[in-house]
Amino acid sequence: MSKPSILIIDDDESITATVSRFLRAHGYPVAVANDGADALAEARSGAHPIIISDIYIDQVTGLDVLEAARDANRNATVILMTARGSVRTTVEAEMQGAFEYVAKPFELSRLLAVIERAEAARAEPEAASHEEDLQQFGNIVGFSPAMVEVYKRIARCARSEDAVLIIGETGVGKELVARAIHEHSRRASGPFVAVDSGAVTGSLWESEVFGAMRGAFTGADRDRPGVIETARGGVVFFDEIGEIPLDFQPKLLRFLQEKEFRPVGCGAPRKADVRVIAATNRALEAMVKQGKFREDLYYRLNVLQIDVPPLRERRSDISFLVKHFLEGATAAAQKRIWLTAEAISALEQYTWPGNVRQLQNTISKLVALSPPGPVSVADVREAIAAAPVGPGDETGTADEEEISDLDELERRQILRVLEETGGNKTRAAEILGIQRRTLYKKLARMGREDGGQR
Repeated sequence: MSKPSILIIDDDESITATVSRFLRAHGYPVAVANDGADALAEARSGAHPIIISDIYIDQVTGLDVLEAARDANRNATVILMTARGSVRTTVEAEMQGAFEYVAKPFELSRLLAVIERAEAARAEPEAASHEEDLQQFGNIVGFSPAMVEVYKRIARCARSEDAVLIIGETGVGKELVARAIHEHSRRASGPFVAVDSGAVTGSLWESEVFGAMRGAFTGADRDRPGVIETARGGVVFFDEIGEIPLDFQPKLLRFLQEKEFRPVGCGAPRKADVRVIAATNRALEAMVKQGKFREDLYYRLNVLQIDVPPLRERRSDISFLVKHFLEGATAAAQKRIWLTAEAISALEQYTWPGNVRQLQNTISKLVALSPPGPVSVADVREAIAAAPVGPGDETGTADEEEISDLDELERRQILRVLEETGGNKTRAAEILGIQRRTLYKKLARMGREDGGQR
């Protein structure tokens, strides 16, 4: 069986040359376009069943190519690639029918696997189209491959009505992900109601979530709607779902199964069209085994899952986040402040146990306390060393806020990671987000060539 013709589009000729050479070696006929005009002409020809296009070409974008290809051949398979993925481009690509969205740099073997999957999919019945209008997106910043995967998950979860469980450490931005799902979904015009599960006491859960009728208990002088009633037609977001007490979990499970609830003091059940999104920084599977979380509720919540990576696993995003937070903080403070290259480098090297939230707080502190002008690496070191890791940030230690030197903080973090990995330097370097030879240099400088092994 002959292989389909593939069109490769990128303004970087080295990329099109490398990819085309690789695909030809695997038996594919290949055509190449290195500018927007040629790309659109080739896409409109309908001659290429599979198109691989960069998202940013020149005045033409990969989304323009996608539209042209689908107009010429609604069965065209378009794979988009980019080094600068975002929520907007990823969701637009998903909604307009892109087959896959690949973050640069990528292994050629991975691209081949995507193409082979595309070939297999072309033999399947055509999927239903999605023509929802795209609205303004949330405040998520990140272009790393790890975040591109999150964006793809957001887009796919937005097209579903199933429950979503968002997993990630404290401070990674789980609520932003939940809001992005809502904003991209058909429920976008409906309410988004967030519940801080850790802030609700055990006795108040039922009235907080389902509401209460007048006279249901002392002080109930009027009917009080709960979050389910308030969120009709929209989304309820349960942040830190692992904090929900066991005795309330069966009632939440019933609502998830039946979309039915009973306010406190009400004799008849009520129905509500509400989607549930939950988030946790706890290991719910372990809690299930310990009898601290119902297994049936866990599976009902975990229909769709998004894992949000910690900041230390997407260090390439730190400079973009710094720019984003700095613009907001300087505008609010009406100050002209910028960070030196050395200061940004120091921020990129830190492991951020409090994740994006800790980074944002650090930038806010620097702007608030610094005079107009440049922020030095010394200023950054002082701000990081003095910053407490918030309660619930399990990856930090209590005495870190007393450390006055960033080098000492880095030393402790390296040793802690090495201890956690049993002295495995390769794994430790991956967790720290640095190359192995860089770790060796740091260990040598620390006088710990043994890598912390005792």
